[in-house]
Amino acid sequence: MSRRDQVIEAEARDLWRALRPDPPPDGVSGRDLLRVLIRQIPRVDYDRLVSPHLRSSLISRPGDPPRA
Repeated sequence: MSRRDQVIEAEARDLWRALRPDPPPDGVSGRDLLRVLIRQIPRVDYDRLVSPHLRSSLISRPGDPPRA
């Protein structure tokens, strides 16, 4: 296992312990632990582009129809 993979695994196990009451499963790679944790995050609908200086009509997003 490369040094990078070792660091990822250590971080993933620490994150698992911080977020869950049960210990991380043995024999699971750090990438797989992260995949499980990410899938368990609840979906939250939020707008990343919020500004008190911009009106929503001035913000163009991908997929929006062109304005005249």
